Amino acid sequence: MKRDILTYPEAIERVLLNNNYVASLRKIYKEIVKYRSLTGQTPLKTIRERVQRDQRFTRVGLGVYALTEYLDKLPYLPKPKTVVEEKEQTHYSIQGMLLEIGNMEGFDTYSLNKNAIFDNKPLAQIMTLSKFPNFTYPNIIHSVKFIDVLWFNERGFPKFAFEVEITPQFRNSLLKFSDICDFNISFYLISETTQQNKYNREISRSVFRGIEGRCLFRTCNQVRDMYLKSFEKQEVSEKFFQ
Repeated sequence: MKRDILTYPEAIERVLLNNNYVASLRKIYKEIVKYRSLTGQTPLKTIRERVQRDQRFTRVGLGVYALTEYLDKLPYLPKPKTVVEEKEQTHYSIQGMLLEIGNMEGFDTYSLNKNAIFDNKPLAQIMTLSKFPNFTYPNIIHSVKFIDVLWFNERGFPKFAFEVEITPQFRNSLLKFSDICDFNISFYLISETTQQNKYNREISRSVFRGIEGRCLFRTCNQVRDMYLKSFEKQEVSEKFFQ
């Protein structure tokens, strides 16, 4: 089918069908050109209005939309039965929130945990990048791609890096950050409030001197609060990043 035969809503449907019925708005922006040209003076505004107003689409996250007809096809995440399962779900939910916030902030987003589920959505459908950008040498890429969540700027370089440590193994996370300390990146270690003293002891070690002033500790509750406020207002609080 020729691209321009499809209307904007029809093209959006194609994008969502190709992404297992759900995709972030930024991913829709990136992939809609496969199905139609971006016409008009403000095509991105047109796309945003269509997903918000057309009943064929339902918002299922912060800037994430699904096909209303296929909501029952989205993955269902059962209630955790053990402490280990609960911590794992918390880990992935924080990652999902960070991905959605990054999308809304205008960054391309990536996580290695593509099959993890957050709010009945695979992380692969939330993040905008399906492949890790090769922004530097292979030996550095090999380590960096295991960081939980990365936000990339328009030039393809990482701008924000997040490690989520529900079971606090801070040293491994901080070593990942150290591998890219020569880049202009802000680092965030996300954990529970009770773990801040342990984090402070770890970051003060001499081996982490290169990132000590650039790595900030944030709690899971801070991420949740920012996500919920952003979900309601479609904006992100700057206090988190200060």
